[in-house]
Amino acid sequence: MEARHLASAKAIIGKIHYINVATVNEDGSPWNTAVSATHDDQLVFSWGSSPDNVHSQNIRRDGRAFVTIYDSTAPEGTGEGVYLRGRAEELGPEEGTAVYAYRFIPEQAWINDEAKNGDGSYQHDIRIELPLSDLRGS
Repeated sequence: MEARHLASAKAIIGKIHYINVATVNEDGSPWNTAVSATHDDQLVFSWGSSPDNVHSQNIRRDGRAFVTIYDSTAPEGTGEGVYLRGRAEELGPEEGTAVYAYRFIPEQAWINDEAKNGDGSYQHDIRIELPLSDLRGS
């Protein structure tokens, strides 16, 4: 990991307000949902959703989750994304609404980068693991 990887991940997390939350359906198949979320300095993401939504039911049954945060504002071919594996939890109803609060606590993090050929041309995408302790507190 290089310093630029950590700096890019922090910038993406600070700039992008929509995260994709992938959960596990009862039959083991994946379910992916975009939500508008906030996060604290410990990198705990929070959002509100109906408890009847598929991702909410999945979280209630099986807290395994994977979050992606992708900078879709970047020009084509230059975008970066942050990938987080962790646990999601249902916290219960938000006062005065039908919306329930949810949170995601990451256990592992990566950012994408490129492997290059000897001449510097693009070869393929790679993932660089990031220490969560370095991402937290920002």
